[in-house]
Amino acid sequence: MPITLVTPNLALLPSYIAALERNWTRDNDQDPAGAAAQLARIHQDADAFLTSLSDLNGSGPFVELNDGSKVPRLPRARYWISDGEFAGDLSLRWQKGTSELPAYCLGHLGYVVVPWKRGGNYASQAILQLVPLAISHGLSWIDIAMGVDNVASRHTAEKAGAMLLRQFNAGPEADNQEALLFRLGLNAEALL
Repeated sequence: MPITLVTPNLALLPSYIAALERNWTRDNDQDPAGAAAQLARIHQDADAFLTSLSDLNGSGPFVELNDGSKVPRLPRARYWISDGEFAGDLSLRWQKGTSELPAYCLGHLGYVVVPWKRGGNYASQAILQLVPLAISHGLSWIDIAMGVDNVASRHTAEKAGAMLLRQFNAGPEADNQEALLFRLGLNAEALL
C-alpha cells in the first residue's frame, strides 16, 4: 500500500491506539506513562483528542522554556503517516507571515516512524507530501534540525531533497548538543 500523509482521523485511530498499547509515543519509543496518558485522553473523548493535535492559530497557552521564560505558542499542524494503518507522525510548526522561525524553535518539522515500520522511506515520502501543505501555510522553505549523530534523520532529510545549511550548537533548550540544519526549498524564491 502506498504511503500517505493524512490528518489524524477516526479511521486510523485504532492503529494509533495499537501503537500506544505497545508503549510507543512520538517523543519516546518506550514511554509507558506518555502512552497511558494519551490512551486515557482518547478513551475520554476521541474527537477532542484528534482536534487537539493541531492548533493552526497558535492559540494555546504560552510555552515555558527550560530557563523559565515563556514564549508564544507557534501554529502547528499534525499529520499521520499511513500505509493503510498508522505508521508515524509528522508535525509542522511555523510563524505566521514569514518562513523564518523564532530562535527558540530550531526547525519547522518533527517526524517519527514507529519502530516496526522504519527503513521503508516512510518519513522522506511523507515530507515530500507535506510540501503543498507547507506552501498553503505560507512557507517558502522547511527547516529540519537534528542532532549530528542522528544518521537516520539526516538520510531522511537528504532523500526528501533537503540541503545541509550548517552545523550549530542547539543551545541550552537542547542541552547544548551539536545539531545540523537542513533546508528544503518549496519554490524558486527559497533558493535565493
